[in-house]
Amino acid sequence: MRVAFLIERRNYYRLFGPIVDRALERGWETECWHDQNQRRTWLAGSASPGSPATFRHGTPRICTYRGAAELPALLARAQPDAVISLRQAAGGEKRGRLGWFGLQYTLDVADLLATTGETTCDGIGLHTHYWRDHTADCLRIKANNQSRAQGAKEKVVHSAAVAETLRRCATLVGVPEMDQCHWIDPAAVRARLGIEPDRPVVLYIPFPFESNPRTFWVRHVYGSPNALWARAAVALARRSEYRSHVARRWSDRNVVHAVRAFCDRHGAALIVKGRAKDPVPGYLARIADRVLYDEAYYPATILELLKISTLCLHFFSTVAYEAAYAGVPSICIAPAGDDLGLPALWQEWFLNLDVGGSFNFPGVVYARRLGEFLDGFASARPADYPLDPVARAQYVERFIGFDDGKSSDRVLDAVQSLVERGTQR
Repeated sequence: MRVAFLIERRNYYRLFGPIVDRALERGWETECWHDQNQRRTWLAGSASPGSPATFRHGTPRICTYRGAAELPALLARAQPDAVISLRQAAGGEKRGRLGWFGLQYTLDVADLLATTGETTCDGIGLHTHYWRDHTADCLRIKANNQSRAQGAKEKVVHSAAVAETLRRCATLVGVPEMDQCHWIDPAAVRARLGIEPDRPVVLYIPFPFESNPRTFWVRHVYGSPNALWARAAVALARRSEYRSHVARRWSDRNVVHAVRAFCDRHGAALIVKGRAKDPVPGYLARIADRVLYDEAYYPATILELLKISTLCLHFFSTVAYEAAYAGVPSICIAPAGDDLGLPALWQEWFLNLDVGGSFNFPGVVYARRLGEFLDGFASARPADYPLDPVARAQYVERFIGFDDGKSSDRVLDAVQSLVERGTQR
């Protein structure tokens, strides 16, 4: 079996790494194809596209190409049995008996099929039934984003056709990224970071100022350097609805101070995990015990940090899924969606605090509105946020799928099956 992984961003190794490793262990001819056109977007200071992650069971062959113009020729020349990708095949890429397996990563399942329900994938790997049922909603979010960005009419999503395509093509595989959790050594991570074996760790995922819409609230209220600045901005803009926010000191700096105070009360190390596209603010970096970005994608830095964490805090982040898998309770600090500039469609089923949703699942993910968090977290106890094993099992089943460390095998089994049946759907 000869399989090629399309690595269009360096961070794809976070999801593909365990699958690549398992394919190597199976003895498959395993190749990682790096898109050199995307090099500028890969993290500065990280390994170049010619240097893959380090795997436990061998080394894949590395091929390079430059974007959509060169990929069809590489596919025709290399003739792998199957391609594993985070998107469906574009025109000219799929030829002959090549099997194309599209792998979901949360909302990006919308990249695996069209709003009409059509797909060029021969197989699709989904996380869970929940995501299968919400694939049409993910497509609506993508269509809404595109129409807003391009000023074009929004495409209609044909839900019945999408459901039929998934019935024919989809396999529930879980989240292969999580397989790493079963072999990351917490003691080794602590030793590398210089954190005492018995010291609690609070992992803080900062507010994503650059990724969030730059609304008035984000720029001048929550992101304000001080209350005087915020009051002036609110007065000048005549945004009286935010006077109470300023009066109650609802700002990122005060959230950060509350987190630091909590850590100090309980002797915990405050570790901040940032992203290159969302730099950690100086006022947070100065009071954190450690600040890390993505030092590696395989093993993934975020999973290594979660393996040593007692509690995780985030703002509507999919880190909630990773924390739950790693057995770490998390707190979703939740400003109002309208203040964040989130479209109604995003809030309808995904970015909200509905009980039983991704970001409010008592015993696993604790939802705290911004004011509630600021009023009480500094004086809270770790015992106020316990991990309930039963709730965790339910959360994993609903959003992640499996927690046996075998999702990579499910992907490879599905790929082998579609190749053996000649990619006939």
